[in-house]
Amino acid sequence: MDARKLRLVFAGALTAALLVACSRSVLPPDAFVVGGEERPAVVVPPPDHDPAVPTPLLVMLHGYRSSAARVERIFPFGSGAAVAGVIVVRPQGTRDTAGQRYWNAAEACCDLLDRDVDDEGYLLSVIDEIADTVAVSEVTVFGHSNGGFMAYALACRHPERFAAIVAVAGALDDPPPDCGADGPPRVLHIHGTDDGIINYEGGSILGQPPYTGAAATVAVFADGAGCGPLTEGTPFDLDTRVPGDETMPLEADCPEGRRVVHWEIVDGEHEPAVRENFAARVLRFAFGE
Repeated sequence: MDARKLRLVFAGALTAALLVACSRSVLPPDAFVVGGEERPAVVVPPPDHDPAVPTPLLVMLHGYRSSAARVERIFPFGSGAAVAGVIVVRPQGTRDTAGQRYWNAAEACCDLLDRDVDDEGYLLSVIDEIADTVAVSEVTVFGHSNGGFMAYALACRHPERFAAIVAVAGALDDPPPDCGADGPPRVLHIHGTDDGIINYEGGSILGQPPYTGAAATVAVFADGAGCGPLTEGTPFDLDTRVPGDETMPLEADCPEGRRVVHWEIVDGEHEPAVRENFAARVLRFAFGE
């Protein structure tokens, strides 16, 4: 074996050893790694999980310049998912030349350097690898910002794969794609009206093509599902930075088996400071109440 091949073999073995050592020292005993050496993703089953029993899977997608660790800090699903009996995986986007992670989700966001990474294929392969290792009953994708764009891209291109999509400050290309009548059964859009990064009314990022506003984003999925108008519910307190019951839930009048909901955080910003019951609320929506 020549020196170059020997170095490659050694590097691969070292990477694998580091992943194993890290998982043993930090992760729960049932956790495992998927996604390959370039972008490994840690899968955390709930406590006392039986891999033969079909179990819901939550895929959490971080925003631009963020990470798997940070999306969990902003939206702490870990303990809630454990209580609810949900498997969690937090994949990582590709690093750009500035070292910032991103998802190639839409023309509007956020392949700013036109590298054309196949994140759609990567994420589907992560889900397939998990399903090959443990029994999965249904899949929900939760995404924030650029991760929300990616969640919606998956919902539009592979709706049959997902039970629910939950996006915080996500959007679609404008004009939006036709996501059709076969979208995921449940879609929840969460957005702050004072979001200065992904504007509530729509806009563009650094001269990229435009993205939809919150109302237009929700309308794509409501119209595709054959839903009627949205109706206001009872406001509740989601964001600790905004006083009072600042979040208005609006739900479309949809056919049986479909739900399209919008949580409008009045005066909310790009990263809401969510209350401790946020994970429980979202998981109830995603996997049925």
